[in-house]
Amino acid sequence: MTKEHSTLLASLQACRQRIAKLGYSVQKNAALFPLTPEVLAALDDEQEEAMDALILRYSQCVSMMQEQIFRGIAYLEQEDISDKSNRDKTLLMEKLGAIQSAEDFGTATLLRNKFSHHYPEESADQMERLNLVMAEAVFVVTCFSEICTYIERKGLVIPINQAQSAQMDGCE
Repeated sequence: MTKEHSTLLASLQACRQRIAKLGYSVQKNAALFPLTPEVLAALDDEQEEAMDALILRYSQCVSMMQEQIFRGIAYLEQEDISDKSNRDKTLLMEKLGAIQSAEDFGTATLLRNKFSHHYPEESADQMERLNLVMAEAVFVVTCFSEICTYIERKGLVIPINQAQSAQMDGCE
């Protein structure tokens, strides 16, 4: 396995862990949604922390897919992305068949970017974004699954279970 294959596999494993945590955050916060101004004002510290975890995990998943996994796929598919914008990389992933919709993934990245520029005086905007993150989190999980299916179908890396078995065989 080349360094590039190993790097992509490590990125997939790390993202899979984040995806699992994102799913946990979605379940933990589901009862609070859809958020209203009254619900938002009544959040206790634990609920606010749970919301923060949801935002962080969502943002991490989107970033990992865009910055690490897309790069790894492009490299292994022999596509030069050195001068490409994130939008162009996303369009390439759609063209290759790794994701279904560059437009939908663009929406996920836009939402991630909006969370990084949150200011307390914009609580109505923040509430709207939080309501969107629940639906977008489901999209991100589905998108990651599509990416994994693509990678396995194309044989870009050994499936994780096989790779772990191969590593264990080498240790014995």
